Amino acid sequence: MRRLLAILLLLAANQAFAQSGRYAEISSVSIDTMSERRVTIKWDVAEVVNGQSFAVYHWENDKWVLVVDSLPANMREYQDVKAHPFEHAERYAVSTSIAGDHNAPLSDAHQTVFLRSGDYDKCYNSLTLNWSAYVGTDVASYTVLGRKIGQPYSYFGSTADTTLTTTELEEGTDYNFMVVATLQNGLKSLSNIISYTTFKYIQVRRELVSIDTVFNHQGKIELRGQIDTATNINGYVIGGWDNYEGGIILVPNYTSNRFFLEFDNADDIYGIFIINCSGIIRVGNFSNVKPLAIEADADAETVQLDWNYSLIDIYENPKDDERFTVFCAVDDGAESIIATNLTDTIIKLNFNEIASEIAQIFYFRVESTDDDNRFSQSNTVCIQRRPDLWLPTAFTPNGDGLNDDFGPVVKSAQIVDFEFIIYDRYGGRVFVSSSPDNRWDGTHSGKQVAEGGYLYYLKAKLQNGQTIERKGSVNVVYP
Repeated sequence: MRRLLAILLLLAANQAFAQSGRYAEISSVSIDTMSERRVTIKWDVAEVVNGQSFAVYHWENDKWVLVVDSLPANMREYQDVKAHPFEHAERYAVSTSIAGDHNAPLSDAHQTVFLRSGDYDKCYNSLTLNWSAYVGTDVASYTVLGRKIGQPYSYFGSTADTTLTTTELEEGTDYNFMVVATLQNGLKSLSNIISYTTFKYIQVRRELVSIDTVFNHQGKIELRGQIDTATNINGYVIGGWDNYEGGIILVPNYTSNRFFLEFDNADDIYGIFIINCSGIIRVGNFSNVKPLAIEADADAETVQLDWNYSLIDIYENPKDDERFTVFCAVDDGAESIIATNLTDTIIKLNFNEIASEIAQIFYFRVESTDDDNRFSQSNTVCIQRRPDLWLPTAFTPNGDGLNDDFGPVVKSAQIVDFEFIIYDRYGGRVFVSSSPDNRWDGTHSGKQVAEGGYLYYLKAKLQNGQTIERKGSVNVVYP
């Protein structure tokens, strides 16, 4: 019964308050434009009477707490400098004191609305704003106001929700935005102001975008080049032409316009792609490269080198201005140029024209350049010269100076240990040599051997550690 009586008395007091123009009614709550920590509360009074003053209350921990008391009768606003509207809604009420009147009712409560940072889509030049909801009272609408810097605010849209997307923005323009929550009773809550600068596309300077240096480190690819860091595109992708999604992304705030990257596939074609709103677009007139990869096929006397075009155009075609230089190092010697200014991607070389007959190991690589000062370096191939040691099937030891002796013919090999034995048909030794320079002249014990077939055994150890053994027969012929 007492609780019901208290409710009836409260309703009667509120009715008296509503019917009287002597008590304050909050007209608006706004978050200060200069500092999001400040909240300004404004109120209206229809009738001013003697001895009138105001007090501002703040809702804290489920109760009203006095913020300031005894504000003069001519005052119509108060600024709370200790507010935190970005953390939670700040709720206020105003009380009016009149001499001899002990009701001192509180006005209807009013609270803040906080405009959070929005989501800007530069691809479509649209901005989605979102803000905190006004809780506890029905909102007639939220209205978004915006302006270009230096111009008056204008209407950008209304909604009953707490988000609004606008596309009515000019490219590369500075804007301010705020939200006004209008309640069913006409009261207003003004949000803080946020600023946005819309996107203005800056074209990529194609002449600055290129891969200008390529190193093939035995299949590990190093790319060097440049990008245009003055643009405000989404970024760059640099990677294999057939699988750029696996490449490396360089965003616009890359620390330098020069880049140094590594990849694993020497078979890919590499290029630079620009990421923008419509997808990925290839840029740069001469940005594509294919790492130089050299292969070699050799016998005892010659080697054939093959490689690919590296500094290709944007259509993956070879360019007419690419020139190749072939380098070679022999055994433990220094590298030297053996061919230059080549336009073809194949060359055949004679080992003995490069080095001596006993040279064993050859290292080859290729470099290329073009008229745009791009540079590409291949991997290195190592060729170990195959030793060639063979014996004829017959000889004529008749003293005419032609084919008068018999022994191994050695090419591209250096012998360090040698054993060579000739046997007659009965197994008897007729000749023994420990040097490849000591050859059989067709004699035994100082006399010419009979015409016919003889057996031989050869064992030679080479300088590279390889051992060669041969068994066979030779015919002695007297023409």
